Amino acid sequence: MASRVSQLVEHTTTKSTEQTAFVSLEALGTSAVPYLIAHLGDMRPLPEHEISLANTSPNAFEGSRHYSPETVHDALAAMLNQITGQNFVFVYNGATPQERLANAEQWRAWCVTQFPAQASVCRPR
Repeated sequence: MASRVSQLVEHTTTKSTEQTAFVSLEALGTSAVPYLIAHLGDMRPLPEHEISLANTSPNAFEGSRHYSPETVHDALAAMLNQITGQNFVFVYNGATPQERLANAEQWRAWCVTQFPAQASVCRPR
């Protein structure tokens, strides 16, 4: 799983493969969560600053949620929220370095409690 997530994260930084990589990352589901969290320190800019995710909320009034992430970190945080329903500092439309750091720290702490057998994976690469 680690190599698959790393490969897909790498594909998010190329315009021609970015959107497909996001779809594939989401499809990996819960088992990918610790590995996604491990990549939250990735501040590389995205080639396209847009991502659309299915709105699965029972109270949703729109079928999709649209975000404008600036960095890989921002998009992965949106993906993590999509997969887990968990939310920390809102960085999906871009953020300050401090907000991204706080977001990553909260995800890592949450990961250690939710995936104790994979606690070492939850830490940055």
